[in-house]
Amino acid sequence: MPNIFETLLPTHAYDQVAIFNQSFEQVFPRARTIKAIIKEEAKVMEHPLETGATIVDHRIILPVECELTMMLQAADYQDTYRQIKQLYLSAELLIVQTKSSVYYNQLISSMPHEENPEQYDAITLELGLKEAQFATTRFDYVPANPKQSSTVNRGTQQPKTTTQEPIRSAFSNFTGRF
Repeated sequence: MPNIFETLLPTHAYDQVAIFNQSFEQVFPRARTIKAIIKEEAKVMEHPLETGATIVDHRIILPVECELTMMLQAADYQDTYRQIKQLYLSAELLIVQTKSSVYYNQLISSMPHEENPEQYDAITLELGLKEAQFATTRFDYVPANPKQSSTVNRGTQQPKTTTQEPIRSAFSNFTGRF
């Protein structure tokens, strides 16, 4: 009678669902993915109206999440589990290939496993991955006074010398009022 892991061995030259590092080298090739759930979701912004109706004006695309059910063979499950844990702790970005698409910048977010006596020669691992999204930011100087906005890109300016005459004339307006 063949063991449970032999029934999961692929009949093709490559895995249908595989995980790669950034160099496109397959990581933990001895683990067999038996189920893949891909969550591509969006958060829809809803707002109530005075009439009781609800309007939807935009949505936010959430990071892609992958849940992979994997079987680890008893002969090398400790090495494979150790490799998965190392990638989990180092937060290395991975690439998940499925039949439908390729998902980049995936981090291992969870790795619970089940040790079941019915599967004496294998361990079932529920690998959770979540997409890391990176934002590029740009900072520009914005003056507090909009009238000064034309001075933003004028470069270095030389100071001008002032005379005392404008100051005396300003004080001369107040001397007769106190």
